[in-house]
Amino acid sequence: MSLIKHSENLFEFLDACNVYVLKSGTECLLVDSGSGAVMQHLSAIGIERVAWVIHTHHHRDQCWGTHLLQSAGAKIAVPEYERHLFDGVETYWQAKRIYGNYSDTNTFFSLGTNVPVDAVLEDYSTFVWKEYQLRVLPAKGHTYGMVSLIGEVDGRKVAFTGDLMTSGGKLYQLHAMEYSYGSLAGVEFTMQSILALKRENVAAAYPSHGTPIREVTEDIAKLESRLETLANLGRLYTSGSNSSFKDWQTLRESKVQPITQHLLWAGPYTCANFYVVLSGRGHAMLIDYGLASLAHLHASNDHGSFQALRFVQHHLEQLRDDYGVRHIELVLPTHIHDDHVCGIPFLQRNFDTQCWALDCVAEVITAPSAWASTPCCFHKPIQVQRILRDGEAFHWRGFNFEIYHAPGQTEYHAMISAKIDGKRIVFGGDNLFLFNPQAGEIDRDIAIQSTVMRNSFQLDMHRRCANVIRSAKPDLVCPGHGELIPMSPSRIAEYMDYIERKEIAFREAVNEPADHFIDLFWARMLPYLSEVCPNSELAYTIKIRNDLERPAVFTARLLPAFGWTAQGTVQSITLQPGERGEVALSATAPPQADPRRRLMTAEILIDGVSQGPLCEALVSTSEARR
Repeated sequence: MSLIKHSENLFEFLDACNVYVLKSGTECLLVDSGSGAVMQHLSAIGIERVAWVIHTHHHRDQCWGTHLLQSAGAKIAVPEYERHLFDGVETYWQAKRIYGNYSDTNTFFSLGTNVPVDAVLEDYSTFVWKEYQLRVLPAKGHTYGMVSLIGEVDGRKVAFTGDLMTSGGKLYQLHAMEYSYGSLAGVEFTMQSILALKRENVAAAYPSHGTPIREVTEDIAKLESRLETLANLGRLYTSGSNSSFKDWQTLRESKVQPITQHLLWAGPYTCANFYVVLSGRGHAMLIDYGLASLAHLHASNDHGSFQALRFVQHHLEQLRDDYGVRHIELVLPTHIHDDHVCGIPFLQRNFDTQCWALDCVAEVITAPSAWASTPCCFHKPIQVQRILRDGEAFHWRGFNFEIYHAPGQTEYHAMISAKIDGKRIVFGGDNLFLFNPQAGEIDRDIAIQSTVMRNSFQLDMHRRCANVIRSAKPDLVCPGHGELIPMSPSRIAEYMDYIERKEIAFREAVNEPADHFIDLFWARMLPYLSEVCPNSELAYTIKIRNDLERPAVFTARLLPAFGWTAQGTVQSITLQPGERGEVALSATAPPQADPRRRLMTAEILIDGVSQGPLCEALVSTSEARR
């Protein structure tokens, strides 16, 4: 791979990110570092020394080779609001909350070891090196602390914009807009940042991914329009998340209410609705059983002081006293999230309750430490006595049910349909909600589909949910949160229309193939959280799905944590479009115990082109327990 010349002293090296080279005599300044491989090519343009590496943001693909350049004598400058993710990143990983984590900011894409910092890029300051004066412009959006660098290079005013946007007026990654759970606040932040860039009137912008942006003003206008479309969809919380509940509504435990003779619900003032099917003879079947109220969720800024969600039993006395429930025989989780499943171990311990679950849901809740990179995993493993398959029919005490894979709010999600007391019911989990967009000439409640990018969102997921609803033709949807949703053909049509509009808006916001830039977990490393003995071997599985529109060879290379050694470090697999596969890698722990979390990463290559160390896992070593 050779250097691309953009002007007399400006070059680009294509790596896991675009690395830009500003030349001054026999020295240079780099904007971001990628893998560090750029060092091997600098002599071709007469450069003998890298004086500085200045980073636009902290993500691993931007800086995983920075230590190599630093060891060769380069100094390092980083954004002021992300310094802690460079020289204090080891502390970040020790303190990072794993379970019950509702922070979706993409700080998980940080380095594993500290990088000493020589200078901080303060907002609106100017970084000066030789003839270059680079003004630091806040570029919050893709990350909290990202910056753009504005300066004159070879007589032209240019910008180095990190991952703020790509050529053609697109976002680099839609999932990066998610700051808190289900809140695409990054859309608003990005709008502010691109409007600030627009006022700079630069001749060209050089992004971290993709080709240079030559029509800067025009491309910003296109992205403005796309961001407005996203915001106008409604309930994406592009300006932050708000709860509609009032304190008084949840101060005391709410009451279970009847829907029909044999169907009860606890909502809407529980944190997560749960539903009770009554046998009429003292037996009960529950759909979900989680947190009693939103106050238990700890999803706000205080989440860092808690290690995991704490379940407190609720509503069971009323089921016993008012409805004669003597035995909670069965519980079915609609999906994996802790606010819906954290009460299941309590039921199993105290009532010998069986848990039946859809296969993909069971895979996660039975082994949460392996899947802890997925938000909202409950930290305690849940025993599943019966695993159900997509489309499977099952029976419980005279009632007939069907369960479907309905990957909407999360990939690991089911919908359950039944006919109870003459009503066609769908238990929708966190997929459907009633919402008034108050935009696009809609000023009434419609059924909409919730979206959380970090829940492994892919474009076809919502369509799959819509197909379940369209096939089931429910009279009533029982959602995981909020009010019950009466359904009719017109409301189903509105729901389908919302999904179509959302998919178009999402697809327009990024480059093609859209899923590649929307799907955060197209490559995932399992297990995510491990504790092993010294000198023992740890096996990893890299799960990959091909979101491209062509066959491709995917290669995974294990980058072991400090002190670890890797075996079978590189493995490849060829996947057709839409196909999924996995490769196996392994590493051996160091001989000494170290209780601190260490970051293990895997570099992913597509047809030999590095995407950087995309996958991560955390590991610690401890002596064998006696």
